[in-house]
Amino acid sequence: MPAFVPSRKLAGLHVLAAAALLGLAANGARAQIASGYSGSSSTSTMGDDEAWRTLRAFGTCYATRNPGSAVQLIATEPGSRDEAETYRRLFRRDNQSCLGGNTELRMPVTMVRGAIAEGLYRNRAALPPTLAQAAPAPGAVRTLSEAARCYAGAHGDRVRSLVEGTAPGSRGEVEALTAMAPDFFRCVPAAAHGRQFNATQLRYRLAEALLRLDAPAALSDGRR
Repeated sequence: MPAFVPSRKLAGLHVLAAAALLGLAANGARAQIASGYSGSSSTSTMGDDEAWRTLRAFGTCYATRNPGSAVQLIATEPGSRDEAETYRRLFRRDNQSCLGGNTELRMPVTMVRGAIAEGLYRNRAALPPTLAQAAPAPGAVRTLSEAARCYAGAHGDRVRSLVEGTAPGSRGEVEALTAMAPDFFRCVPAAAHGRQFNATQLRYRLAEALLRLDAPAALSDGRR
C-alpha cells in the first residue's frame, strides 16, 4: 500500500529584514512571494508550523481579496504551462498585502495553488459552471486530480472533515489521510500503487475536487 508522506521541513519561508524580490512569480518548480522592500538582506527562517499557518492564511486572504484571479488559477491544468503562465501573470507586487510585513514565501506552485483552492472552499466560493468536473470512475483515473475527484465524489463528508478539521502539514492531516487510504487507493491505477504521496499536496487536490464537483447553487446555500 502506498504511503502518505508528511509535509514537513519547509526551509523556504523566511522573514526578511528587507526583500529584494518585487513580486510573486514562478521560478522553475518554485514560487516566490516577496514584500518588495529594499535595503539590507538579513533573514531568519520560520519554523514549519508557522510556515504552514502563513501559507494557509495567504491562500484564504488571496481567495477573499482576489476571487476572480483565484478562479483563473484554479481553471488551469495542474502542472501545465498554462498554470505557470497564469501564475506569473496574476501574482504581482500589488498582491503582497496578503502576506504583510517583510515576509518572503518560497513554496512549490502546487502548494500555493492548493492553499488558494482551500481558501475558495472556506469562503464558500462558487466556481463557474464551465469549470465543473465529474468524478471519474476508478478505471478512468490518470492523474492525481482525477483520483481526488474520484474519491471526493463518493466520500465528500470525509474530505470536508479533512479540510475543515485538520491543518495543512499537521499530524492530524496525515492520520486522516491514512484512514482514508483504503478507499482512496481504489481510485488510483494499479501501476501507481508503489508510489508515495505527499500528504498536503493530496489534501489540496481533494479540496480543489470539492470545488469542482459541487454545483454552484450548493456552494451558495449555506450547506457548509
